[in-house]
Amino acid sequence: MHEQETRNTSAWRSRIGASALAAALLVVGGLGAVALTSPSANAHDRSASEPSRSLAAKVQRLEDIEDIHQLKARYFRFVDEKKHDELAALFTPHAKLVTDGITWKSPKDFAYTIRDLTGKAPSAHSGMMPEITITGPNTASGIWSMQDVLTFPAGKDAPQGHHGYGQYRETYRKIDGKWLIDSVLLTRFRMDPIPNWTPPNTAASEGAPSQAAPAK
Repeated sequence: MHEQETRNTSAWRSRIGASALAAALLVVGGLGAVALTSPSANAHDRSASEPSRSLAAKVQRLEDIEDIHQLKARYFRFVDEKKHDELAALFTPHAKLVTDGITWKSPKDFAYTIRDLTGKAPSAHSGMMPEITITGPNTASGIWSMQDVLTFPAGKDAPQGHHGYGQYRETYRKIDGKWLIDSVLLTRFRMDPIPNWTPPNTAASEGAPSQAAPAK
């Protein structure tokens, strides 16, 4: 009887030991599975987030390019509208400007010289086919084809007007979230002289009373 109980106890301990070993293997196997699957899961999370970052970067790039387009459009408009202070404000404080071989001391020197030389002479500037490259988080470069028409009122000793064709090569810098022109190199490829032109004076016609139609 005692021998039988001893055998039963040994068998019971063996079963308990086997169960404990199996449980331990399951736990270790589970930990191993976690260890093996966790990096894969993390990699999946990373790969899922990468397209989002890539899309955000692309959207930011397109927004920056559009902002630079708007910046250059204002440059041309301010020249033609004779808004010289606004023109100077489109540049970084120490921007380098070279136009037709002339190096300007500062953006204000550039803008105010245009003011003094052209006065109220009508002009029309345009830029086409921009090639904008975002070179960093806050830097960019651009190449623009350009044309400009400048005429002076006809009269004795009036300067010669021209129709010019050329190219801008520029760099840009974003300061406090705003793109500004950081350097300009304007090279003209062709200059055609054109006759001077005096704009019609429309003030009198605009202020004159309209004539009533004759009564029938």
